[in-house]
Amino acid sequence: MMKKILVCLDGSEFSEMILPYITKDALTLQSKVILMRVVHIPQSNIPLNIPGSPAIPIVTKGILERNIAEEKAANEYLEKKVQVLEAKGLDVEYLVPTGHAGETIVNYARDNKCTLIAIATHGHGGFRRLALGSTADYVVHNATIPVLTVREG
Repeated sequence: MMKKILVCLDGSEFSEMILPYITKDALTLQSKVILMRVVHIPQSNIPLNIPGSPAIPIVTKGILERNIAEEKAANEYLEKKVQVLEAKGLDVEYLVPTGHAGETIVNYARDNKCTLIAIATHGHGGFRRLALGSTADYVVHNATIPVLTVREG
């Protein structure tokens, strides 16, 4: 039974393609729906000028300010989605963690006993997927629970 469904959104209309699939099933199964939008904290790397030494990651004031703005926007976005889904009768909550999206999603689902992860994927393959990276690809290959994907096109 799908008791707790983690729905991954990135703020795009494309990522929201997963919502109609989840809405009907969550109502039927009386599942709790958790909306998640991960905010990535970028960092700059400063070389030490010592041969063989790794660069030191730093976070600047500008990076922190941008991160605060992204977190605020993500919270506002998810609050609106929660209102729409609650109006349809769903039990919904949301969270905006920071980190690398794929790892954050998989770890949250595991640590919080989610029973399904729902995520949209562009369906890129081969070199394009390698070049762009893919949160959905990471989640599909590393999650220990079922993953529902909806593909573009």
